Amino acid sequence: MSAGFPGPGEASKADLVHRQLKEEIELGELAPGTPLSELWLVERTGASRTPVREALRRLAAEGLVDLVPRQGARVSRVSLQSVRDLFDFRSLLEPAAIRQATEAATTDAELRRAFTAMRSEFARTVRRAPSQARSRSFYELADRFDWAIIGATRNEHLRRTIAELRPHTARLRNLSHVDPQRVEVSVAEHLRMCDALLAGDADAAATAMAEHLTQSLATIFRNLAHGPAEGLDLLG
Repeated sequence: MSAGFPGPGEASKADLVHRQLKEEIELGELAPGTPLSELWLVERTGASRTPVREALRRLAAEGLVDLVPRQGARVSRVSLQSVRDLFDFRSLLEPAAIRQATEAATTDAELRRAFTAMRSEFARTVRRAPSQARSRSFYELADRFDWAIIGATRNEHLRRTIAELRPHTARLRNLSHVDPQRVEVSVAEHLRMCDALLAGDADAAATAMAEHLTQSLATIFRNLAHGPAEGLDLLG
């Protein structure tokens, strides 16, 4: 095997390291700006340097890690412009996706049952007392809802593009939802999306999705403004 490229065993280990670090970045366990020295990652993951380097290269290609010359790697910081750009792009894509999902659910009984079940879960969330467990279960449900929308999208390019944005979306969700009141509002927004979708009203579903994204962006900006500055690139 050529120097600089992992062998078969190292490639599978690189997959594991990549998956572990990506999940920890998405969940906020590795915060924006966190240094990622190779030695620390070798100790943390139990992998050798070659798969660690390969995993870092992949994460850098995905925009989750910055490789800084002579300084090493770090979890990419969040810039206000990058957040706005992401939500501007999502606002073009996701209302179109939920339109297609709404149309699909009118003729696909299994898909309709899946969204009906999720609608019931969102309604049960409203009745639960606020707690970390409740918030965690809501985020897991919201993630399932988002992936169900993606799966029901007919357009392959639209489906793939939204899926590729998910790691960045997940990271911002965990950075922004420090305000417990946002959970309450977000549950109501998801109920509106479900109700419109199940009613077969594609226009209302798209409008509800657009409003959800607008409110999410406003919350993220508000929370980032009061959060730790180390992970925020105000000039980016």
